[in-house]
Amino acid sequence: MTGDRTERIKALSKLALGIVRRCGERCCIERAGGRHRVSEVRHNEFRLTLTQSLDDEDRTSALDVRFDGKTVLHIEWTAEKVLRTSYRPGAWEDLLRRYDRIPALAVRVEAST
Repeated sequence: MTGDRTERIKALSKLALGIVRRCGERCCIERAGGRHRVSEVRHNEFRLTLTQSLDDEDRTSALDVRFDGKTVLHIEWTAEKVLRTSYRPGAWEDLLRRYDRIPALAVRVEAST
C-alpha cells in the first residue's frame, strides 16, 4: 500500500509541477529564511504553488497543491532526498489530470517559423 501511495504522490506532483512550470506567475520574495522564487497558478478551485529557496545551500523546494482552500498535496525536497510529504486522496486527483490537458494549462506549442 505504501508503494501505491508513493507512486500516486509522484504522478500527481509531476502533473502539478508541469502546470506550474508552464503557466505559473513567477516572482522572488524575501522571507525570514532568505530569498525564495515562487511560481503560482490559480485556476478555478486549485492553487498550485512552487517555492524554491535561493539562499539555502541545499536548494530546498516545496510544492503545495490546494483544492477548495485545503491542502491536498504538499511535498518538500532537496536535490538529494524528499524531506516531507502530505497527501489527502480525493476527487481533486481526476480534476487535476483533466486540467493538465485543457488548452489554458496544457503544454505551450511554439509557432514554427
